[in-house]
Amino acid sequence: MTLLDREAALLRTSFVLALLAAAGLGAAGRFRAAAALTLGAVVAIVSARWLSVVVGRLLGTGPSERRKLGWKFALGAGLRYLLVGLAVFAAVSFVPGEPVWLVTGLSVVVLGIVIEGARDLWKGRHPGNQGTAEPASPGNRPEERI
Repeated sequence: MTLLDREAALLRTSFVLALLAAAGLGAAGRFRAAAALTLGAVVAIVSARWLSVVVGRLLGTGPSERRKLGWKFALGAGLRYLLVGLAVFAAVSFVPGEPVWLVTGLSVVVLGIVIEGARDLWKGRHPGNQGTAEPASPGNRPEERI
C-alpha cells in the first residue's frame, strides 16, 4: 500500500466515523451536537489534507515536489492555518453550547489514525485475513528460517 493509499484510507475512515457519529446524534434528536461534530470534522479533515500537502512539499514526495520552497510556500501554509483558526472560531460561534462535540469532531482524524493503525497491526499479525497479502519471499518463509 502506497503512502497516498494510506492517506486516502485514513481520510475515508475519518469521514465515515464523523458521518456515523453525526447520524447517531441526529437520530437521537441532538441536531446542534450533530452540527458541531460535523463542523469540527470538516475542519479536521481539511486541515489533515493540507498538512499532508505541506509535508509532501517539505519532504519532496508530494505531487508538486518540483516547485521550489520559498516565501510563497510559507505564506500559503500560514494562510491555510489562519483559515483553519478562523473556521474553528466560526464553529465555536455557531454552536457555542456544544464544545464537547466540536472537539470530538476535531479529533476524528486522530481516531481515524488509531483505527487505521490497529487495522495495519491486525493485517500484519494475521496475514491470512487480508485479501492483498504479499507472498513470502523465498528466504523469508517460516520453514526456511531454521
